[in-house]
Amino acid sequence: NRDDDNDDQSYGNDFETNRKFLTFSWWLLHRGWRDIMRQVEAAVTQTFASLTPRDDVPLERLSGAVLEVRREVEGATPEERRSRKWLPYLLPTEDQEELVLRESAMLTAPHVSGSSTVPSLSENSPDTQISLSSPLRRLLDETSDLIDSPAFSQTLTLLLDTTFSHLTDQKLRSEAYKLPGMSKRSPIDVEENFDPNPAGASAKLANILAVMTRQAHAIGNGVPNEYAQAMDGVSELEAFAAVVYGSHLEYEANNCTNPKVEEHGTSPQVEETATAKTVESGAILDTATGVFEKVWGRVVGEKTVQ
Repeated sequence: NRDDDNDDQSYGNDFETNRKFLTFSWWLLHRGWRDIMRQVEAAVTQTFASLTPRDDVPLERLSGAVLEVRREVEGATPEERRSRKWLPYLLPTEDQEELVLRESAMLTAPHVSGSSTVPSLSENSPDTQISLSSPLRRLLDETSDLIDSPAFSQTLTLLLDTTFSHLTDQKLRSEAYKLPGMSKRSPIDVEENFDPNPAGASAKLANILAVMTRQAHAIGNGVPNEYAQAMDGVSELEAFAAVVYGSHLEYEANNCTNPKVEEHGTSPQVEETATAKTVESGAILDTATGVFEKVWGRVVGEKTVQ
């Protein structure tokens, strides 16, 4: 929570830093999702190109087709999924950060008379370039490290397993194939354990698409949202959130014993220079990543023992 009596916090606790940090969701909402959509669209087209709306699609074939689409987008092997880079879809590169702040109205861009467009970064003059504050820079760098971590990829794969299981093993089975829903879906890479089609049931592709369309609305607008509730049941998500919070607390504790944060009142020029050197040296990033991996290892170890 924000301390109204102390707006000049050292680690993003001030309202303005948090507000700017949250505006970086603009990238996913306006750029990242489009890139993911194009990949999904290409995978779906490639997988379902031979089908027409009037074709009968056996449940086993549909399950295999959905799995194939996922493999095209997420990775065909566990190693590919672990190394899949999701960061470009979620956060901009450093040379595009100013664009995000301008587009989200956090900065005032130079306005050309008679034009309602915002200049691109390449069109901005050097004196309009901005340097992010030290707390905001640190929040973005550490968030990037977390997104690029193996723990993030593992958690995301489990969340996708859960949501696709809810779609195919519950909604499509019951609404399109008129079969009872399954209680649990096997992992993405265990192909041989897919539920068989005991009744030989099949459904028209048009009916399947109709169910998927309704579920797309439920995913985006459902209240209560069954898919969000399904994700809430993934214990690894709670563990990941705890690790993020715990690694921050541990980093802060380490930082207190060996403070390297600039004193309040330092001139902006000195602060920006020190921040640039710190980020360039990788000290913050290496420390934060090391703490995160250590805490994640403890959580995973505890779960294994249990």
